[in-house]
Amino acid sequence: MLIKVEIISFADDSSQNIPLVILKECNGERTIPILIGSSEASAIVFKSLNINPDRPLTIDLVYLIMVELGGTLKRVIIYDLINQMFLARLQILTEKCTHLIDCRPSDAIALAIRCESNIFVDEIVFEKNDRNNSFSKNNLKHIIANIDTLDFGRYYLD
Repeated sequence: MLIKVEIISFADDSSQNIPLVILKECNGERTIPILIGSSEASAIVFKSLNINPDRPLTIDLVYLIMVELGGTLKRVIIYDLINQMFLARLQILTEKCTHLIDCRPSDAIALAIRCESNIFVDEIVFEKNDRNNSFSKNNLKHIIANIDTLDFGRYYLD
């Protein structure tokens, strides 16, 4: 079953210094953090803030090619999670047929924003993410409960 999601936030995975985009199901509370590259993060943030760079980004080129060839992005589907890697595909409609094109989720999300298309996540991805996520609500509550609040001071002493 496909679940419609929306971008709710951007973050930074401080352990790897890699940007994250946080997707949340539209009619629920579950979220999925997806690691993205710096250029993809810029492409997503630029469009969501209506910033127009001086030169078109690569994702803008993809958008222009798709439109020039008569395609429209119907939706993005994040369809699986294998070895902590999310798999996505674009569903592009043309006059003659529907094309399913595998791609990185970050590129799919950046294109979806440009096309104002919906993003969907397969239920199996939520299930696998919950099983693999070391920061589930219960784990996080346990971690927080066992932190000595005096330790927080060390983060302000640099």
